[in-house]
Amino acid sequence: MNRRLYAIFVAIVLGMGLLTSCGSNIGPTENTQGTTSDLASGQPTVAESTVPPETTASRDYMITEEIVSKSIADNNLLDDTGLENIYVYLPPDYYDSEESYPVVYYLHGHGETPGAFVQNSVTLLDKLFASGEKSFIMVEIAGTGRTGGSFYVNSPSSGYWEDFITDEVIPFVDANYRTFPQAESRGICGFSMGGFGAMNLALKNPDVFAAVYSMSPGIMKDDALPEAMRTWTGDTPFLIAYGRAFAPNPENTKTFGSVPAMDGSEEDQIIVDKWYGGFGNWRQKLDAYLALGTPLRAIGISYGSDDYYSWIPTGCADYVELLRAAGIEPTVFAFDGGHSMPVNTFEDHLGPFFQENLTWG
Repeated sequence: MNRRLYAIFVAIVLGMGLLTSCGSNIGPTENTQGTTSDLASGQPTVAESTVPPETTASRDYMITEEIVSKSIADNNLLDDTGLENIYVYLPPDYYDSEESYPVVYYLHGHGETPGAFVQNSVTLLDKLFASGEKSFIMVEIAGTGRTGGSFYVNSPSSGYWEDFITDEVIPFVDANYRTFPQAESRGICGFSMGGFGAMNLALKNPDVFAAVYSMSPGIMKDDALPEAMRTWTGDTPFLIAYGRAFAPNPENTKTFGSVPAMDGSEEDQIIVDKWYGGFGNWRQKLDAYLALGTPLRAIGISYGSDDYYSWIPTGCADYVELLRAAGIEPTVFAFDGGHSMPVNTFEDHLGPFFQENLTWG
């Protein structure tokens, strides 16, 4: 268990807006890195918590937990052992009460150091909750693994990361911390790659999450891949990781994924279609969500109009219109800025959004 509190860095970084990239060698960049699950029975086997018995001396409000994930370890071609970290923030009154709390999960971007966002946000969260606002637990999930960026999806090449989150991390947190273990008290958010992951997971699992907030997410229109490929020029780690996640190819023993050449050939079009299945195809994703018949309480999205990844603001605006056409009114914040989180991320955005849309009890 590690404790890392970076109060000074918090005020500087989040006051300006934490910068991370969707994947490029130009501008800011994003890096590379459970419970176990009884797959036969389908019932999660919750790993033992590393949280020490509660004493005044051991009251740690920022906790790093190690989880060994069978969902990752048993389903990848990279010899990934599935040993991953989650970073648990506990609100200031956690040890002074017997109350339970909602949980908000954060998914980091490609190249963003796992754990940095929550660890660097402790002072801001403490300040938010000290002002009398309703408290929640916040958990950041490492999403790098050996692939460098999992995109939080199930892939036979890089691992079953969606299952890791829904079947292993969430049961672990609910078993080892005082939480309200129902969807109405569970939110998810993320930035860039994690913004995509949060939106994708929420739409696919509205019985697990009640609300989602995505910041500068990987969302593209269905004609924007050529534009996106130009912004990813030279960013080989991102391209390889994206290929493993969305176009897995076990025959390519070098990378276990396929990257489109964008040459217009029939063969290449098959790969292109798979790449659109990642950050694109939002009409199909939305139709699949609506067919589940379990509505999310709230969908939030923020993005900068001057994002280096120019396909993100146009993709987000198009997605917002798709939501509205389906009778869903999202919370939208478009700001003058680049590939970043909005200024005052917690005070003006994540805090009010989840306090309004989650249930305490």
